[in-house]
Amino acid sequence: MGKRANTAVAGWVVAGLMGVGSAGAADIDGAGDHPDVPRVAGSYIVYQDQSDFDRLAVPTGPWDGDGFESVERLEGEVLRLSYNFEDPSVTTLRVKRSYLQALEARGFEILFTGSEEELSGGAGRTFFRESGLFERGARDCCRVANRDRQVRYIAARSEAGDVLAGIAVFNARRVDGPAVSKAIVTAEDMDTTMDHQPLTAGEMEIGLIEDGRVAVQDILFEVNSAAILPESAEALATIADLMNEQSSMELLVVGHTDNTGDFDYNVSLSLERAQSVVNWLRDGHGIAGSRLQAAGAGMMAPVTTNRTEAGRAQNRRVELVERGG
Repeated sequence: MGKRANTAVAGWVVAGLMGVGSAGAADIDGAGDHPDVPRVAGSYIVYQDQSDFDRLAVPTGPWDGDGFESVERLEGEVLRLSYNFEDPSVTTLRVKRSYLQALEARGFEILFTGSEEELSGGAGRTFFRESGLFERGARDCCRVANRDRQVRYIAARSEAGDVLAGIAVFNARRVDGPAVSKAIVTAEDMDTTMDHQPLTAGEMEIGLIEDGRVAVQDILFEVNSAAILPESAEALATIADLMNEQSSMELLVVGHTDNTGDFDYNVSLSLERAQSVVNWLRDGHGIAGSRLQAAGAGMMAPVTTNRTEAGRAQNRRVELVERGG
């Protein structure tokens, strides 16, 4: 009897990712699995968000209080999904092992896996939050439970290196049974025919004259960090050119975030990012610090909806505002 039960469980674990839907509970309209990282049988999609091109940073080591031990990054199409289960008796451990076995069978390399203690000294909820990978789905459908969280995590990369995934399995608030949230990026080159082009110094000046402010979308930061990415150098040099041409110009440098995450955290992060821009212009281009002032607006002044990834990308920006003398 015991052997038969164990055999049945093992079969469920190995074949668990072969399910494509469930009879009792339906996926949300228009949702579907990633072709290389499908679902555990008996689960159904409760949240989906897709971006044609973005950068994803997937933790591949524990959170130590100051940062992640290691992080893997990849650019391309990003798919975020969250699932609930029909059967509330399914355990988080079983779901995690199903993913591990199926990913390995598909040739994925497991970059990091852990639960509670291995993730952040027994605070898996902290790891979940600080990763920033799952906050969008969690906000809408499945926040980590206050008690009995059982956060389990997998970071995996495809054999070809073109698919990178972070998967969290956890007990969620107001959900019977476990929940799963995934963030998956499939590598691809950005479409170089996109309409967006970096602003020139003249275009920045026109924006300041006509509107009193101008958004600079080409200043990019590390995820959940005020560290400026190297590809921002051209946009920052253009701002310096403008200020050198207009020697009396004084600017507010205002950081903006999308509405993902805590209000106070976003206000603080937006201010830190604005200060990083001020420091770069001052230290790297010799712009007098007295001509620049950092400010943080957090999520308070979106330029478009936060309901889509494209909208959130536009809302994450640095704005220049002309300051009176």
